[in-house]
Amino acid sequence: MTELFREVQIPFLAAVLLAAAAGKALPRGRAQVPARYRDGAVTLALAAGEALLGVLLLTTSMFAVRLASVVFFATATSVVADLVHSGSGQACGCFGRFSAGPARRLGVVRAGVLTGAAILAAGVHETGAQILASADGRSAALLAADCLAFLALSPEVAAAVERRLHPVPCELRDVPLDATYAALRPSAAWREHAASLTSAEPTDVWRELCHRYLVYPGEVDGRPVEVVFAVPVDGGPAAVRAGVAWSSGWEHQDDDSGPQRVHSPV
Repeated sequence: MTELFREVQIPFLAAVLLAAAAGKALPRGRAQVPARYRDGAVTLALAAGEALLGVLLLTTSMFAVRLASVVFFATATSVVADLVHSGSGQACGCFGRFSAGPARRLGVVRAGVLTGAAILAAGVHETGAQILASADGRSAALLAADCLAFLALSPEVAAAVERRLHPVPCELRDVPLDATYAALRPSAAWREHAASLTSAEPTDVWRELCHRYLVYPGEVDGRPVEVVFAVPVDGGPAAVRAGVAWSSGWEHQDDDSGPQRVHSPV
């Protein structure tokens, strides 16, 4: 039974790595990783590395791959522990946008357990695919137990339950600006107006209730315009809307009739 338990750790760890890679690759996944890794290229490289390591665990039994998984999970444990110790309130970004809450001790325990599982499975001679192909009822039960333990140690699950039981109104949600950009750039509204923009950076950004507004300079038929994007703070790319105004006719309203560019936080 001990040997069987060691074997099932290989496909289990592969599944965790592939899920982590998918979470970072999804829209808005980049906004939740720690600031030091928030550059898009770095995040995509990290996701690609996780995906590659997960696939290798399934397809090869090379000791170097097993050692790499130990190093990866040990490093992840160190990073999450550092975030918790610093008290910065940053998300670990372990599973992209699903890991949006501040890093917690439970996340450190989870990463430590995964490191232990990687060490335990380092000497297994079969590939993850071979283990799954020969799995019986006992293997399935052990793999299910691994998954249940993983969910029990996942802060994301506790946060999801809390959000379901006590939802925060959208106008009160703390949504990072990077998450707004991540929802804006893949949207149909952005693609429709991108060619007319003369700058990749907005000239103004403000928040009003459940939307964040971004103003970009542009040019249409040789005339300067301003393209205003309205991005719901809790919506996806499909919910983004846009409007175009001639620069000479656009004014920000500072009363109750329109968005307040000064008094509303971004």
